[in-house]
Amino acid sequence: MDKRLAIIGASVGQLPLCEKARDMGLETFCFAWPDGAVCKNAVNHFIPISIFEMDKIVCKCMQYGIDGVVSNASESTALVVSYVAEKLGKNVTPYSVLKQIQDKCYVRDVTNKIKELVPVEYKVGCFDELCASCSTPFIIKPVRGASKKGVNYVDTFENISVPESLHNSLFIAEQYIIGKEYSVESISYKGMHHVIQITEKVNTGAPHFVELEHHQPATLSDGMENRIKTLIPEILDAVGFTNGASHIEIKIDDENNIYLIEINPRGGGDFISNELVSLSTDYDYLKNMILVALDMNIDEYVHNTGYAGVYFLSAYTSRLLPYFDENRREKWMVFRERTSFDLTMSSSNYDRDGYIIYKSDSKISI
Repeated sequence: MDKRLAIIGASVGQLPLCEKARDMGLETFCFAWPDGAVCKNAVNHFIPISIFEMDKIVCKCMQYGIDGVVSNASESTALVVSYVAEKLGKNVTPYSVLKQIQDKCYVRDVTNKIKELVPVEYKVGCFDELCASCSTPFIIKPVRGASKKGVNYVDTFENISVPESLHNSLFIAEQYIIGKEYSVESISYKGMHHVIQITEKVNTGAPHFVELEHHQPATLSDGMENRIKTLIPEILDAVGFTNGASHIEIKIDDENNIYLIEINPRGGGDFISNELVSLSTDYDYLKNMILVALDMNIDEYVHNTGYAGVYFLSAYTSRLLPYFDENRREKWMVFRERTSFDLTMSSSNYDRDGYIIYKSDSKISI
């Protein structure tokens, strides 16, 4: 394929995307700060420019004749992709739309009007003011943020932790929804939205709701699955998302009411978009993200081929330790890695000590 692709960011989350672009025969240009750039050797050209120097990236892309701009699984790179691609006149969801989607208050305002969603009550303010004025229990989190950083469940005002970097941030306090958590992995091209997979999630619960497990496909009735697949395009239309991958988090309560938790204008992290979708379906998610960026027609049909998932190691999941024994190998294991010899009491999705990825004919419970 005689096309030139700009990839924003060079962290480990972008590596599968770089490798996919290489397999597609594209000439790749990766823009990132050189320190820790694990993608450096997986692309044709590495350009050592910080992703936050967006106008410099635009100029370089014009110089190189870039045909499309892409990244995955990161809010910060998604914004840069949108800015750069829009300046270049390439296919992308507009930068102004992504800025709005990252504002949780805006998302609540426009999606609370969707008939199939149960509205979620919320208030906005500084952390201390909200804690003093809201009736417990409630969830408090930064208006702009990701990976559960700064998220707290408040039923009493003891042991609430907020990272120092967020002390001056604007927060949103939302009613606490009791229910099971899911994410919906989708791709959009020119305003047409396709649900690729639904992920079932397990987290620590209160106070920080750190994610411990992801499983695909989610265990849902056909009726609920169809409701979700009908609902997701309405949500994306409501916020103006038109092009690229999206990762939408929802909750479903015991009465089958659906609540929106948040919209992420990028593929799911935690191996969801980079690994699990391709393990559980016949859909090449990364290839189609690239095709959207290049303004080329995407594949629309998805078939489940099995079950896939990931378990994360931390102090909450010490039961997983025997599965990291180098002498133990289960047939369903795709990959495992222990990243720390300590076990962390996680307060965000950044706090993990290892993981196990599986693929099987049935959901693996360990």
